[in-house]
Amino acid sequence: MKKTAVVAVLVVVLAFSGMAFAFENEPEGFRGLKWGDPPNEGMELVRKGNEWMTFYRNPGDTMKLGDARFYMILYQFYAPSDTTIEGLMGVGLYFKEKENFDILETICKVKFGEPTQEGFQELGWASLDTTALLIYDGMDESGYLALGSTPLFQQYTEESEKKQAEEAEKDW
Repeated sequence: MKKTAVVAVLVVVLAFSGMAFAFENEPEGFRGLKWGDPPNEGMELVRKGNEWMTFYRNPGDTMKLGDARFYMILYQFYAPSDTTIEGLMGVGLYFKEKENFDILETICKVKFGEPTQEGFQELGWASLDTTALLIYDGMDESGYLALGSTPLFQQYTEESEKKQAEEAEKDW
């Protein structure tokens, strides 16, 4: 599902996160929530990704960033297996139209500086603390800006890989 693509893409971005120690104005969260914070009281559960991950939306969200307009903003929370407390791991801001990508590209480059990773209609900023990824799909005419906690994504990835390996062990 496209909405959960944020996880997969940010995990891939982690592969080059060690190359950058920091980028300018790294976000410590989004709209009042810091990485690791639990969901706000007014947030609504959208769906459960798996036993460790949930997606929420904030009905009061402003669906814009500067002049860029979004059709959806999802907050991704992670509760490691050793706790039931969910913490903000990432945010996905979903948009339509190339114009919004162009606006976000300008906003992100001014705020974060030059990307640490760049491809065709794909920009990434990564550090040991935070990952930001801006992607546009010209065929689908949609894209997203993903922001996330690098350590929490690494912890989630390690926990997921460990569980997969444990489950596969019985098939040997």
